Amino acid sequence: MRNTGVGLVVAANLLLLYMSLGSVTYARSHAHLDASLLAQYAGPWPAVLACALAATAIMLALIPIRRGERWALWTSLATLLALLAVRLTTDPRCLVVLDPHQHGCHTFMIAMVVGVAGLALAGFSRQKA
Repeated sequence: MRNTGVGLVVAANLLLLYMSLGSVTYARSHAHLDASLLAQYAGPWPAVLACALAATAIMLALIPIRRGERWALWTSLATLLALLAVRLTTDPRCLVVLDPHQHGCHTFMIAMVVGVAGLALAGFSRQKA
């Protein structure tokens, strides 16, 4: 059960890494969207910061979370919640994520749900005797 949770956490953070690296291409190909909003996520600083957080969370998942260390679970959860809070408060597209007929930050929300579910699976699994 822990390995499944670790796999989900790694998959969620790989998805966040992919979104961060692809944000520049996305901003160029969707010129009709608000340029100032896209610049918030496609700029060098936000992209590098999100990549660094995703890489850190992947390393946390592969080493200490897989060993069952609780501090790594809480650190990874705090990282995901910080990303979620910032994105919800700064991106108005995230407020329409439940409406399937509007563009929003669906991929980001899916990554958050998969990451939290993976942390829950890894956290509630039993230690091997």
